[in-house]
Amino acid sequence: MSLFDCLTSKQPVAISIFSGAFRGATLVLDPAHSKRKILGLYEHILNPWLQDILPTVEVLWDVGANDGYFTYGCAHTMQKYQGCGYVVAFEPGLADQLGLMQPAEWLQYQATTFEFVPQFVGTSCDGQTVTLDQAWGDRPSLQAKRSLVKVDVEGAEVEVLQGAASLLQAPHHWVVEVHGDHLLEPVLQHFANAQRAVEVIPYRPHWLLGSEARTIKTSWIVTQPDSSKSIS
Repeated sequence: MSLFDCLTSKQPVAISIFSGAFRGATLVLDPAHSKRKILGLYEHILNPWLQDILPTVEVLWDVGANDGYFTYGCAHTMQKYQGCGYVVAFEPGLADQLGLMQPAEWLQYQATTFEFVPQFVGTSCDGQTVTLDQAWGDRPSLQAKRSLVKVDVEGAEVEVLQGAASLLQAPHHWVVEVHGDHLLEPVLQHFANAQRAVEVIPYRPHWLLGSEARTIKTSWIVTQPDSSKSIS
């Protein structure tokens, strides 16, 4: 199927990302709503940061996996640079994301281990919700591996970070999508408490495609390399 055919398909299709940090990753996307993802230009302002840190990443903690754009984008790059990878994907709406788990069975991702967790991530562990610290503590074999923690939880960023005090102290990379300026300072405070150096990346329209359809002002907080912290 050509790129044109994929972009004009009326139903979800398996398609490889065309460019950007996740170029070559294949997943199931609905072209009617995912053209920027297919082109590798969704949240395009993160591409330079991702291209800088992904060559060292061995584990992805994907909080808010949604359709799997980060899930399989990172799985592809981990296999490219490390030869293998590990993904822990949290998606409480797993039953509604019919295409999320499907690519995990494909030959392309045979060197990656996937865990799909149908729970919210927050401040407590009660069956429906789990904290990142609990999930991290339950997987000691992953703790010494260089990780990327991606958080996209539609306004519940502070709750996720409140349950991640220990993980924040570890020398792993984070990217947190912040939904609204009112959450920016509370999120930044959690990183400051953990003495983590971060950068705020504001949303900018793409020079050619213009603005994405967003209902609230969005920015991203990303960690910066910290030579004072290392994984032993």
